[in-house]
Amino acid sequence: MPEWSDNEWVLLEQEQYHQLRLYALEALAKRLTTAGRHGEAVAAGLAAVRAEPLRESAHRVLVDAHLAAGNRASARHQYEQCRRTLLEELGLEPSDALRGLLPDTSAH
Repeated sequence: MPEWSDNEWVLLEQEQYHQLRLYALEALAKRLTTAGRHGEAVAAGLAAVRAEPLRESAHRVLVDAHLAAGNRASARHQYEQCRRTLLEELGLEPSDALRGLLPDTSAH
């Protein structure tokens, strides 16, 4: 209902759903990567990144899916996209956990 959109409980429910969806997409990407279903893992990771571009854990599962599929260039591209977004929006570098996925990113 439109008149409910400003109620705090509605906003809290929306945020809870948003977070639950993100965790589910990340968990799905991890499980699919482990199962060798890399295309589907990438799709789940992309959905998580689209839903929350500043969420580093979403970028991490996507990079991991690309690497598991043997697509190092795609993994590097995703890492660089995450790095640019974090720098531009928050003035932050990616975490050690994300940098560690790609061995030659430790210098950043």
